[in-house]
Amino acid sequence: MQNEPLVSVIIPTYNRGRLILDSVTSVLNQTYKNIELIVVDDCSTDNTEEILKSINDSRIKYVKLEKNSGACIARNKGIELSTGEFIAFNDSDDLWITTKLEKQLCFLKNYNADIVICKMECRTPKNKFIHNFPNIDQNKQISYEEILKYNCASTQTIFGKSECFRNVMFDTRMPRLQDWDEVLRLSQKYRIFYQNEILVNTFFQKDSISTHPEKAVLAMQKIFEKHKDAILSDPAIVESFFKKKASFVCKTGKNPKEEMKMILKYNPSAGTFIKFFLSALGLYKYLFNLKQKF
Repeated sequence: MQNEPLVSVIIPTYNRGRLILDSVTSVLNQTYKNIELIVVDDCSTDNTEEILKSINDSRIKYVKLEKNSGACIARNKGIELSTGEFIAFNDSDDLWITTKLEKQLCFLKNYNADIVICKMECRTPKNKFIHNFPNIDQNKQISYEEILKYNCASTQTIFGKSECFRNVMFDTRMPRLQDWDEVLRLSQKYRIFYQNEILVNTFFQKDSISTHPEKAVLAMQKIFEKHKDAILSDPAIVESFFKKKASFVCKTGKNPKEEMKMILKYNPSAGTFIKFFLSALGLYKYLFNLKQKF
């Protein structure tokens, strides 16, 4: 163990007392043992603190924020407190495969990467399989442009050199999609590789931030403002980006007229014109929601 680099694992949590033990255990049970686990409690009001302090493992560092500040501030606090050569993130309701850190560290070294992103299996809270993410079927380096076109990162899949995260911290102004925003900015400075292996099981909770599409619409607008020139420089990225934003708009109960207008302007086609026409008539959201049911 003396020759193995220290890996700092950061878990932000808020009122997840019913779930946090399994998440923490999946980290402590890693085949790679030289870790420090920093759990940043975002001022929970349930029994989270009691549960964490009952775990008898010297590798755990528990920190409780003075006020509820959000997951990004909690993650950044964990980064500031970390002492490892590498950093990995988990969420308080997700589980790692026991070989995750070992395999990601090996992959990072073999590919001379700065950051590695793996695949994850998405499930319901009742453990029913939904899908795997991302939909990439090969090990490869992923560029800034590719990440703009396809959001392939989720926080609990990210592993990398600590200097990367110290230099590019999470944007605390992002209401959602913090992981996509983070990896986009990281990809402008560092070598990011995708590891085509499922190393995380993630569970969609009813109280998750991902259940608020209006926040996703705001987040998409912030990402557009940051990367406007790059997005508008490629018609394929324009179409992909605004299709994604349009899906969130539909989930808020509105029609994505402006989003379809942007796609029609930068990447015109007969299909896009029809979608714009339907959105202008207020019909697009109904077709979108109908499609989601099947």
